[in-house]
Amino acid sequence: MITPRLRLRALIALGAVLALTATLAATGDAASADTAPSNNTPPAVSGTAQQGSTLTTNSGSWSGTTPITFTYAWARCDSSGGSCSTIGGQTTNTYTIQAADVGHTLRSSVTATNGAGSASQLSAATNIVTAASAPANTSEPKISGTATVGSQLSVSNGSWSGSTPITYTYKWQQCDTNGNNCNAISNATNQTYTVVSGDAGHTLRAKVTATNSAGSSTATADATAVIGGNSPVLVTEPKISGTPTQGQTLTVSSGAWSGATPFTYAYQWQRCDTNGNNCNDIGGATAASYTLTSSDVGKTIRVRVTAKNSSGSASRGTNAVGPVKPATGAAGCVVAAASVPDSDRLTVSSLKFSPSISHKRAPVVGTFRVTDENKCAVSGALVYVVGLPYNWMAKALEAPTSSTGQVSITVIPTRAAPLRGSLVMFVRARTPQGNLLAGSSTRRLVQLLLRP
Repeated sequence: MITPRLRLRALIALGAVLALTATLAATGDAASADTAPSNNTPPAVSGTAQQGSTLTTNSGSWSGTTPITFTYAWARCDSSGGSCSTIGGQTTNTYTIQAADVGHTLRSSVTATNGAGSASQLSAATNIVTAASAPANTSEPKISGTATVGSQLSVSNGSWSGSTPITYTYKWQQCDTNGNNCNAISNATNQTYTVVSGDAGHTLRAKVTATNSAGSSTATADATAVIGGNSPVLVTEPKISGTPTQGQTLTVSSGAWSGATPFTYAYQWQRCDTNGNNCNDIGGATAASYTLTSSDVGKTIRVRVTAKNSSGSASRGTNAVGPVKPATGAAGCVVAAASVPDSDRLTVSSLKFSPSISHKRAPVVGTFRVTDENKCAVSGALVYVVGLPYNWMAKALEAPTSSTGQVSITVIPTRAAPLRGSLVMFVRARTPQGNLLAGSSTRRLVQLLLRP
């Protein structure tokens, strides 16, 4: 016997089966709802309708289930855009116009494809394709540069009419002094040409050939001036040797030069800033050697070397050496802290207190002198003093040394310092540009007597 409860359960189960069936049916309908591509906006062709030019088509706009892929074909049509025939092998979105297209129009066909099918759409026809015109020179090419051995010459393309694009090739020629009886120079086919010694006594010309799809044409630049002889051309840089210290003698090599011999050389020594810039000639320093003076201390030194021969001259500056150091132990020598390299070490060479003893924790003025490795006073060095323990002395600011290499710093014992004993102080001197861990920083412990 089927009870009411069993009947209710059966109805519920039947309802679930029907709901599942309806869901599967709806899902199947959605899957089958893909739509094939449909064109909304036709493809459009851009570019100039002239032989040798390249046309480009876009795909237009399409509706339909994505993703949609596109393929392309090009067609040659009559002057009204009809009676079209497909151009074989042209299956990309670009097409370079051929001679056979002259007098015709062109159209692109775009085919859109997705999972539901495909559709094609033609673009509008282009203008009637015109024939390409060969290049014609309207303004001659010109040669620029100095007509001397070792110089680089350059030839311009000049101006040309004709269908684009136009490409250019070059050929340099060696001619007589009047620019006639020219012969091609082997392998000289770039837009630039470096004059060689064999060109001396000749003129040079350059031929420029312009080429497009319709043909080519050549124009010749006017001849250069007669090429000067083998003027000096630098091969190896001149260099300074010697120790950059006051009283020492530096010597410069002339370097190596190519060109017509014999050469003569002239020298001019220069005094520059610490970076080798802002150089000024040193009066009377025109020999191959130069003895450094006190005026050179803290500066760098360079030399301008000039090579001369019968055909001309050329100059080259050397590298900078220095900064120049003072002579070791030179009386009254002073060097700027900014010119002291990190590899040199500063020294707190002397100190004194005034008064020499602090009574009842009274302030005392400490005077410290800073020198470099050559025992010259260092101006602009930064000096810092701190008490040990730290709370036994009031904080004192870091201060720079004067032009005599000295600095005075007031030492003020605090109430934490004993009335009798010693106040130990840590003194540090450094260059303003130096890292505290570099060689240009020094440290020293000193002590001040404390009395009631």
